Amino acid sequence: ALTLFETNRPDLVLLDVLMPEMDGFETCSAIRKLKEGQHTQILMVTGLDDTESIERAFEVGANDFVAKPLNLTMLGHRGKYMLRAGRAFQELNSSEKRLAKTQELAMLGNWEFDLVDNSFHCSPEASRLQAMDPDEQVTYDAFLSPIVPKEYNQIKDEIDEAIKSRTSFRINYRVILFDGTIRHILNRGEILLGKNGIPEIILGAVQDVSQLKEAEEEIRRLAFYDDLTGLANRMLFMGHLAHEISLAERNDKNFALLFLDLDEFKRINDTHGHHVGDLLLKNVSNILQQCTRSSDSVTGPVDPDADGMVARLGGDEFIILLADINEPGSAAVVARKILHEMAKPQTLDMHDISVTTSIGISVFPSDGNTAEVLMKHADSAMYHAKKTGRNNYQFYRGAINAEVEERFSFEQDLKGALERDEFLLYYQPQIDLLTHKIIGAEALIRWDHPQKGMLLPETFISIAEGSGLIVDINKWVIETACRQNQIWRHSGLNSIKTAVNLSGHQLAKQNIIQIIRDALQENDFEAKYLEIEITENVLMQDDEDTAWILQQIKDLNVKIALDDFGTGYSSLSQLASFPVDVVKIDHTFVMSCTKHKENIAIIKAIVAMGHSLGMKVIAEGVETEAQLIMLKEFGADEAQGYYFSHPVPNDEFTKLLENGVLR
Repeated sequence: ALTLFETNRPDLVLLDVLMPEMDGFETCSAIRKLKEGQHTQILMVTGLDDTESIERAFEVGANDFVAKPLNLTMLGHRGKYMLRAGRAFQELNSSEKRLAKTQELAMLGNWEFDLVDNSFHCSPEASRLQAMDPDEQVTYDAFLSPIVPKEYNQIKDEIDEAIKSRTSFRINYRVILFDGTIRHILNRGEILLGKNGIPEIILGAVQDVSQLKEAEEEIRRLAFYDDLTGLANRMLFMGHLAHEISLAERNDKNFALLFLDLDEFKRINDTHGHHVGDLLLKNVSNILQQCTRSSDSVTGPVDPDADGMVARLGGDEFIILLADINEPGSAAVVARKILHEMAKPQTLDMHDISVTTSIGISVFPSDGNTAEVLMKHADSAMYHAKKTGRNNYQFYRGAINAEVEERFSFEQDLKGALERDEFLLYYQPQIDLLTHKIIGAEALIRWDHPQKGMLLPETFISIAEGSGLIVDINKWVIETACRQNQIWRHSGLNSIKTAVNLSGHQLAKQNIIQIIRDALQENDFEAKYLEIEITENVLMQDDEDTAWILQQIKDLNVKIALDDFGTGYSSLSQLASFPVDVVKIDHTFVMSCTKHKENIAIIKAIVAMGHSLGMKVIAEGVETEAQLIMLKEFGADEAQGYYFSHPVPNDEFTKLLENGVLR
């Protein structure tokens, strides 16, 4: 019978249960295992009428069961019904295969999620498109799990919102394939509602749209990017510039445009050919991107959502947008870097090439508040740079050129000040208010400029912070203060503390812990005599890095003083959460405390707050005896100011220290 089945492939089999050697149950099971036997209709015929035999017949794959004696009329009708059912199953199976193949060809799959019982089903193609593990259980969460992590939550939220609002959805996302590559997916879904209007089922379809995305990206690249350099083209740049203007107006920010034109580029094309000229333009685009990427004011060269942008306008003209600059000098820093890098010799196609560039700079909003005006003025400034000898930059406004050049010259002087030993420390005594003894000295930096004379820190510290020189200056101040204190101690003078002002600019990047540790070790200086002063603004940053650095300073047994307290807006909770030993009342409160009652209240509050937290309280700016008497009355611990002494050089401070007591 099995041999005849494989040969004739019948549509209907009548199979007796009781047969010699191989019974009907075994035969039915064997037929179902054959390739052509999956959808054949099998009718079991037997005289047995027990329930166990009927259940077993259906278990092995029978479609129906009939008991003897047979009613031939009923058997004929049942046979016709089974044949129709068999043909329907075959057509359904064929349709499913065609659908599966069609979905595979269209890279389209379907899925269904029952919101009532949380059951989930998806087609094989949908499973493949979603990069699901074949061995993983098919669940709704597993179906979405291959979505790239930074998009996953957003996609889940969009589907959940569609369920809540009972609306269809159309979402695009990326999935990570097993080999790590990315596939772009379009997922569309409909929410089916039950009789009571509650969402019951989500019917969805997923489609691979990677090729479409690639085509869109190519169209975008051709439309908005320069084909040779890959930089943004004029169209994309102008759109981004208009967007940046609206942002700057809304947030009251400044930005700058740098308009660049290569000097004598035509000569290079004529001499070495356009191929070398193209290679040079590519190199120039790389240089511009590197120079702007390393700038704090630009985050990327061609991303339209980034803060800055580098674009090629055509030929040998380039333009750079530097967003959110603090001052025109920031644009000059980038311009100088470009000039320096551009002037380096290049070897292109075995030719040694040297090229320079002229740069014009316009600043928003002082040089214009529209894209056209800013571009025009930057272009005009660039031509002025050409006329003044090429290989330089010029601002549209001449006054800025002079200001920036002066600042640049000042910065260059500052870079050599340490090497030329032009810095020195002045010291102002800190007095114990009970005994009037000198118990400490605040070290204050001065710059003995060769042309400008003695400069106070407010004239150069901000420039040092902006140029990165502040790290070396902080190091010099700490080392010099520790060394001088040791000289006083070795001279037999009283042991006093030395307070050092520390710039809090980018404190986490200054490696300040190692600087302090080295200064203590090299000078054999006891840490308890060193006090680091930070301003209240540093405390208000309230970030983990600042707190961690201050705690490390404390771990060295170095004291921490909070300078200019009362001028910021730090809270008691902030003050209590940082390891501060000393609070310094700002001089503005002390100098007018005898005239303004509100200042008296502030001083009292600071003293009480400091003492309640176990801190010493120092009053700065004491100039009169009346102020001194009042501070004693309020319970301040220490004081400093002109009443006792101006800041003086170390030799004069040594004489004060020898005396020991002031007033």
